[in-house]
Amino acid sequence: MSEKTIDHFCSSTYYRLFSLFNRYDKKLVHVLKSLLGFEPNRILDLACGVGLSTLVLRDNFPGAKITGINIDPDLIEFARERASRDGIEFRCAEILDMLAEIPNNTIDLIFIKSAYHYFDEQITIAHLKPLLRERGVIGIAERTARSAKSYPLPNIASTYWEGVFSGHRPNRRLHAADASEMTLSVSCLGEHVMIPTDIYLDAVKENQLVGLWLLKPEVVDEWINNQVTQEIDAFRVFEEFWLYLYRKNRLIA
Repeated sequence: MSEKTIDHFCSSTYYRLFSLFNRYDKKLVHVLKSLLGFEPNRILDLACGVGLSTLVLRDNFPGAKITGINIDPDLIEFARERASRDGIEFRCAEILDMLAEIPNNTIDLIFIKSAYHYFDEQITIAHLKPLLRERGVIGIAERTARSAKSYPLPNIASTYWEGVFSGHRPNRRLHAADASEMTLSVSCLGEHVMIPTDIYLDAVKENQLVGLWLLKPEVVDEWINNQVTQEIDAFRVFEEFWLYLYRKNRLIA
C-alpha cells in the first residue's frame, strides 16, 4: 500500500523533530474539540507515529478510549514506551486490516494528522464513515502549500512537497463521502515554529521528511554540508494545516 512510502522511520530522530510541534498540535486539536460539540468516547488515531498526536488527543479528551494505529513496529514500540497512558492502546497493523476488525457504528472520532496523503484509494472517507456512530466525526489534518514551502529541503524533495500539498483539500478521495450522509466543515490554523539546526539536519539526513527518499545520499549530504557552512542556529518554519471535519449526519426515522 502507498502508506508504506518511507521504508523506515528512526523513532528517536522522528520524536526529537516532531515533539517540537507539541504546542501547535495542542492548538490544532483544541480547534477540533471546539467544533465537535460533544465528548467522544472512542477515538481512532490513524497513522499515529510515535504517539504525539495520541497524547494530545488524550489531553483534550481524558475520558475517551483512544487507539493509536501505525504500520511501523519501531514507531509503535517507541509510542508504547513514551506515550502509554490509561485509556490509550497502541496497535501495530496495516490500517486497512485494523479497520476491518472494528465493528461499524462504534467510533466517535477518527483523527488523521499529516498522513492522509499517504493512503491509497483503499482508505477513503467512504471506507471510514461506516465505523462512525451517529454524529461521529472524521478529522483530517493536511499540511497547506504555504507550510510546505516554508521547509528548507533539497530541490527535488522541495518540489515533491509542493506537489503533494499544492492543491486545496479536499481532493477526489476526500470527496468520496456521500454528501447526503456527511457534512463537511473546514478550518485552518498556522503559526511559526523554530527548529534547532542539529535536530532538523538529523531528520533530513535520516529521511524523516516526505520526499527525501527520492534523493541519493550524496545529494542529501551535500545539501546538509551547505546548510552547516551557513552557521544557522535554527530553521523557522510555518506550521499550518487544513482541518477537515466530516460529520455523520443524524439519522432521521
